[in-house]
Order: sequence, then C-alpha cells, then structure tokens
Amino acid sequence: MPTRERLGAHQAQLYAAEAATIAAAGRRWPRLRDAQAYLDGLIDSAWFATQWPRLLRCTIERRGSGSVWSTCQRLGPTGSEDFAAEGVILVADGALTQPVVLHELAHLLAPPGAGHGPAFADVLLTLVRHEMGFFAYAEFLHALQEAEGFGQLAR
Repeated sequence: MPTRERLGAHQAQLYAAEAATIAAAGRRWPRLRDAQAYLDGLIDSAWFATQWPRLLRCTIERRGSGSVWSTCQRLGPTGSEDFAAEGVILVADGALTQPVVLHELAHLLAPPGAGHGPAFADVLLTLVRHEMGFFAYAEFLHALQEAEGFGQLAR
C-alpha cells in the first residue's frame, strides 16, 4: 500500500476502515487459479449480472516480484459512460485475498473517476455484503460512517 502521505483523504480513510475490519477476514487463496475460479464464479452469477451487466470478464494476475500494492486496469469500455467490459486485477505479493480482490473489482465496477470516494465505497460495500457476509459488511460500513467524508453512506 502506498504511504499515507501520498493518499487522498478518502483513500486514507477507506484503507484505514478496511484494515480495521475486513483486511484479515475472508478467503486467502494459495494459488492464482483458485482466486480466478472464485472471481469467475462471482462474475458468472445471476446476482452479479443483475447488479453490473457491463463487466463480462476479469482476470487476476500477479503484479510482480516485490510489489507492495495491488491495482486494476479497465480493458475496453462498453459505451459512452466508459464502464469496463473487461478488466484485469494485478495482485501484489502476499495479497491474494478476498478483500483485495473485491476492492480491485469494485474499482472496475464503480463509475469512472470515483476514486476511493463514496460511490466506490458503495460498490465495495455491496460486494462485501454479498460475498463476505452481513457481519463483515456491518463492521466495514460502521467504520466508514465514522470516517470523514463517508458519513452519508446509509444502507
């Protein structure tokens, strides 16, 4: 993860809320293909297709030896709104976990330009609730509501 001095206010607050609540929760995969099978199942689900019909495919790759944070890349817009039709999640060393995969997937699903703000947080909360369960969602939501700039999140 980048140092906090380089992070924007929303990004620092969101990262802190994740670290305090969901970072150690959820699945941890030993192999990339296991994480890819999970992601394929999620994207192919009827629930996902109802929520985000534009994203058709997403792959997971290792970011590279010595990498310290994960990222994602949109591949091909589906229309004038520039939502991703495909994407790739690039996972840092030691970060092949459900919270990281869901965080990067949320970047692909959030409106372009959402950064780590409330619109992004809303997508991530939806994924966390569905995939990690109500209690992980509730803790994460509460931490975000306590953070500056996310108080308007209400579910």
